[in-house]
Amino acid sequence: MEKEITRLERQKKNQHRINVFLNDEYGFAVHEDIIVKYRLKKGKMISEQDLEELLLADEVKRAEYYGIRYLGIRPRTEMELIKHLHEKGFVDETIHQVCETFREKKYLDDHQFAHQWVMERMHLKPRGRNLLRFELNRKGVDSNIIDDALDEISFIEELEAAKKILLKKYPRPLFSNGMEMRNKIGPFLQRKGFSYEVISSVLEQLKESLIQSEDLY
Repeated sequence: MEKEITRLERQKKNQHRINVFLNDEYGFAVHEDIIVKYRLKKGKMISEQDLEELLLADEVKRAEYYGIRYLGIRPRTEMELIKHLHEKGFVDETIHQVCETFREKKYLDDHQFAHQWVMERMHLKPRGRNLLRFELNRKGVDSNIIDDALDEISFIEELEAAKKILLKKYPRPLFSNGMEMRNKIGPFLQRKGFSYEVISSVLEQLKESLIQSEDLY
């Protein structure tokens, strides 16, 4: 059974939402963009199917609002956004539509996120590939995307990053013997996500530095 729109009234507390009256009684409220998109006006007839479509569109609009606010704080992965919208009470169908729209508009881009994450981490808080992979995986980034982002780091860059955080931890990493050096530095760099190859190269360079220092005396 169809009902006629008899009045449209903007809400006082939320100027972006419009109350829609059907047959002179309050029917529902939607965002003003829904009014424009579906050309709702006084005199238009609304069926139950129309009403269901309108309310679904309004729900998607609400989810987009929460999503944009969430992404406005800092870049997020798609999984982070999905989790946030679930916590706000939105259903899977609505969340799927929002993610699809946001991907099209480039609001969501896990490739860009992973690239930016790796570059910023290496510049501001150096760490190894293993830890970077763990962080991105925890945020729901696809393993292939993670691989692409990590491929941008050369072995030399990772080696320099390891030495940088090592010097910050041990300003003068001069140990009395190789065993002491290996026992302290190896586990430390491993916790920072560096591979065996990187750690071995760092230890070898420090060993050579230690030998050269001893030769001076």
